[in-house]
Amino acid sequence: MSEEANIAAAARGDRAAFRALYDAHVGRVAAQVGRMLGPSGDVEGVVQEVFIEVFRSLPRFRGESRFSTWLYSLTRHVLYAHLRQRTPRIDLVALRQMATPDGPWARLDAREKLKILYTAIEDLSPEHREAFVLYEIEGKALAEIATLTEVPLNTAAARVRRARERLRFVLEQADGASSTTAAGGRA
Repeated sequence: MSEEANIAAAARGDRAAFRALYDAHVGRVAAQVGRMLGPSGDVEGVVQEVFIEVFRSLPRFRGESRFSTWLYSLTRHVLYAHLRQRTPRIDLVALRQMATPDGPWARLDAREKLKILYTAIEDLSPEHREAFVLYEIEGKALAEIATLTEVPLNTAAARVRRARERLRFVLEQADGASSTTAAGGRA
């Protein structure tokens, strides 16, 4: 069955058609959610929330855009709701402990750097987090980010810039605090 036929059948309640849509798109949704939440996030739970919302909203899908575009937008909305429910928390002590005394990044491998980055990203608003992830991690152009997030180009650029500034500030705080601790000062 074609994707269009699966969409129509799933919208009428056909569970096999819905399962086919799920199987075809779960990987992409999980990747989108994972990039936004990072390695410590509740990726599985949010992906489940996305597909529950797909099941509820599918009868309203009109086909005015590609299904993948509609699904991306729906995933964004579920992610934003999830992120807004969480209290941002940056544990500078934990962030500091991830850095080595020989230098902030000298002995960390890529996975540890990613954990540090996502710990710092936790402090960003959903909008700034999404812009940063799309630009810096996925490598998307600002014009594409503006289209995906349905904002003007200047807004997309400002979100990336503000996210970078905030992350730089947080990471410098953690690095400065670890330098003070390594030098025998107070943390």
